[in-house]
Amino acid sequence: MLDHLNNQRGIKLNKLKFNDDNTYVATSETVAVEKILALTPLCTQITTIKNIECMSDGEYVSFICKVVEIGSDESVLLNNGSKRIQKLKRTTVIADNTNSIIMNIWENHFDVIKKDVCYRIKLAKAKMFNNETTLTTTVHTTFETIEDIHIINISTTPQISTESAVIGTITSIGRVQETCKCPKCYSTDVECNGKTIKCTTCNSRSVYLTKSTTSEKLTLSILDTNQITLEFTVDISKLCELLERCGRQDLCNNDLVDHEDVLLTLSSITVFVHYNTRNMQINIIVLNNIDNK
Repeated sequence: MLDHLNNQRGIKLNKLKFNDDNTYVATSETVAVEKILALTPLCTQITTIKNIECMSDGEYVSFICKVVEIGSDESVLLNNGSKRIQKLKRTTVIADNTNSIIMNIWENHFDVIKKDVCYRIKLAKAKMFNNETTLTTTVHTTFETIEDIHIINISTTPQISTESAVIGTITSIGRVQETCKCPKCYSTDVECNGKTIKCTTCNSRSVYLTKSTTSEKLTLSILDTNQITLEFTVDISKLCELLERCGRQDLCNNDLVDHEDVLLTLSSITVFVHYNTRNMQINIIVLNNIDNK
């Protein structure tokens, strides 16, 4: 059925299941046969970004646009039934000749979209939050490269700002503190003793599981050239690379927080840091020199 929808073909459905509420459900026995019809589903008809801004939350839309800007990878935790899963997304700015809009794309579409290229995009979903409309891709969204549409309007779209850089001195190193949450309902109204989690919201008790990812990261405080302290998270491997550049690779065999010489060594140098402004995760940290300025 989705294949027929994406290709704007009519279908005849056989063996649908009838429900008591006067609706039909497609089952594994349902058969879809192509049928010539003189109509096109609204969600696959090409519309404009100006029109999309007036649509309801959750509506599927199709349009042509030019990709103006693509942000960096951002890690997002999503609820999937009783589980939480981590996915990567990128925030993009797209535009046509009527207006521009923010569109979030997910990792399964990272390789099919490029900056300054025009596309015919089908079955993206409109999202409404705080009276602001954005778009998001779904598993049904398709991209078709088209010729340049030339004239675009990007006057009303905010610029993506997810990357920045700073020069400064490391002033402290610490361990990432895990937030204790109920694994069933994700409430923070819990009692945690390091072994189990008792949740007062859903009245449950769960085994406390330490996340392995936190053991691979540390917190870092950096005093920049304007005497402002910024707090980051950084991979331990990146700090070890920095210690090696300082000629102190021997310190990598120690606990980087407990060993005093680690902080004394790192605080004696000036570093250049490139980071994600959304989650303050350090992407690059190196000795500051003329090449990094």
